[in-house]
Amino acid sequence: MITEPATVLRVAPGVAWVSCHTQAGCQRCAEGRGCGGDVLGRLLGDRLREVRVCAGDHDLRRGDEVLIGVTESALLKSSVVMYLAPLLTMLSGALLALVTLPGSEPGAILGSAAGLLAGLACARVYGRSRRAEGFSPRVVSRLSATDASRTLIGRQATTTPI
Repeated sequence: MITEPATVLRVAPGVAWVSCHTQAGCQRCAEGRGCGGDVLGRLLGDRLREVRVCAGDHDLRRGDEVLIGVTESALLKSSVVMYLAPLLTMLSGALLALVTLPGSEPGAILGSAAGLLAGLACARVYGRSRRAEGFSPRVVSRLSATDASRTLIGRQATTTPI
């Protein structure tokens, strides 16, 4: 299971919205040699850090420090769907447009754009249908103040540039 410390922002029956304690970017991002995650984080603001999680049987309140987690298999399957489905539908749309309109570059561009949008829509529908099937992050445990600081310190100490 992949885990991350977080703070509870708000609670509803069975679910909670948490803010993750992740860094905006690694040292490589700060140097301009990273993957660009820092740029994406700055563009989307705090939207990436607020996560809806399954609270399970934990009695949570606003401000609680918790450890959230998602299984490796759920993360892998979700990644494949989120990346592969839009890519395949984009290529299919471009090929379909080239077959129906031979030699039409603008048609291929429009076909690939339509395919990309269709793939993103399919991935979104898939993600929403799997939310109740264990694909959603869940609260693993509640952290005490010392556990939370130890987890954050441990994460920073093990983070090394690639």
